[in-house]
Amino acid sequence: MNSDLNQETYLAGTLLELSKLEVITYTANWKFEVEKADKHILLFFVKTRGQLLMNQEEIPIYGKTLCLLLPGMSAQTLNLSGNEHSLIYQLEFELFRIGEITNLRKVFDRVLDFPVQGLLQADLLLFQRKIQLLASAYGVSSVREHLRQQYVYELLELILKEQPPEITAPKDADASIQLTIQYMQDAYATDLNLDKLAELAGMHPAYYSQRFKQKMNKTPIEFLTQVRMNKAKEILLVSAPKIKDLAGLVGYRDEFYFSRRFKENAGSAPTQYANEPLASIVSLSYPYTDHLQTLGIVPTAAQFHRAPYLPVNATSLSLPLHAKDAWEIGRQAFLEVKPNLIICKDNVVLKAREHISDIAPIISIPWATQDVFDHLEAIGQLVGRREAAKEWIERHAYKSELAWKRVQKTLGSPSITICRMTRSGLRIYGARNVGHIFYRSLELTPPDRLAHEMSQHRAGTNFNWLTVNPEDMNQYESDYILFFTSSEQAAGQLRQQLRTDPVWLRLPTIRQGRYFLLPWEEWMVYAPQAIEQLLEKAISLLSNATLSNRHI
Repeated sequence: MNSDLNQETYLAGTLLELSKLEVITYTANWKFEVEKADKHILLFFVKTRGQLLMNQEEIPIYGKTLCLLLPGMSAQTLNLSGNEHSLIYQLEFELFRIGEITNLRKVFDRVLDFPVQGLLQADLLLFQRKIQLLASAYGVSSVREHLRQQYVYELLELILKEQPPEITAPKDADASIQLTIQYMQDAYATDLNLDKLAELAGMHPAYYSQRFKQKMNKTPIEFLTQVRMNKAKEILLVSAPKIKDLAGLVGYRDEFYFSRRFKENAGSAPTQYANEPLASIVSLSYPYTDHLQTLGIVPTAAQFHRAPYLPVNATSLSLPLHAKDAWEIGRQAFLEVKPNLIICKDNVVLKAREHISDIAPIISIPWATQDVFDHLEAIGQLVGRREAAKEWIERHAYKSELAWKRVQKTLGSPSITICRMTRSGLRIYGARNVGHIFYRSLELTPPDRLAHEMSQHRAGTNFNWLTVNPEDMNQYESDYILFFTSSEQAAGQLRQQLRTDPVWLRLPTIRQGRYFLLPWEEWMVYAPQAIEQLLEKAISLLSNATLSNRHI
């Protein structure tokens, strides 16, 4: 390999010759074997299982798998299986790079290396779309050769863009075991056994089982059984399937055997499970922690917004706030509280399943597509507190009406714009999050343009905020503007801008001092108890609206 060429520039100055593209649909009858490849060969498996023996190193194939052979390498497929949706793409190509340039000619040398080889990591969904495009153009006389070459270049660029160098099948035991854990979490409904999992890990079954238990404190089959049982519990908590159907959904052919195993695991039969009390509930998302407390349930462990919200007998969990955040908490924190149920927002459920799907059933409550009342009703239904949820919603409606009357008496029916200053720009909020209090509870009027956007969605769902430039704030003019900032320093900087910047001073609301600067940290939680507390704050704020132009 030419070490002077990094992955980003590797393809620069190369010529590519596409030698072959074959799409195999009858995967069970297809066998690939090459003693010494004479070209670069890409193999892309879709909905196919088996193994690829590459230079005597075994690579597991399942789902979507992408592999690259370099010239001189050997490879052989083993035990391939699939279904009517399975596909295998075999793409062969040659690369050439300029070796000599004179006034009369350019000499190209054949390239036998590539920055990566073996099992590749990439955006496989995007890769599949691009190779489908290439396949549709391959062999079509109206499609020029340079366009087909361009499609292949795009595939190679996609590989190099997202590829760490020299990716191969996992060599260390922990990585191999983690591969099988992910596989069990994805393929729990299929026919899995110890031999198959050990084969996937590239280990002897006895050694694999020993190493797995050292890592997870349970055997592979115990882990798989727990994943299946928790998946069954998740299904039972939100629906009422026939036991035969449920057994099949979680990987059991015999419904009676499944029922026995389920009762051993859960302490009750599948038909009774949904009616059993949930003694230990864990919340991975602080708004849902608030919901549980509103319903009279103290979670045994949870993510809390701030320390004052932490009950005496609850464990605070340091968890990711967003899907992009890292999961850094260990399994022990969950094992210690022995949860019967874990609830979370849908933006963290994938990471939760990756790390703790064998510990307890995990139910995600959709976040953006439901409002705070939907969340409360869904969680109430889940934990057996439907009436408590209904009663809170009715009490909140009554309190909101009283609050509306107080504001009406002081201010009438003012319009209001809710702004949040962020690093990425200015946001204007609709009837969700902090907007719920002002637009839904107090029924204040949003600016016309914002009202039009809000009208496109069911109240409090999907639409949260929009980004605007300060220069466009005249399109969102109102009687009052609320500015939310992340810190005292940010508030001070904004205050200075509002007093001196002509862009802001052209707004009558700003010139007349009818605005407030408020700390976002205190107003950000979109959940029942927080809304009740913030409703009182909002009443106090608006009742003293003449004391404007200040940082509350």
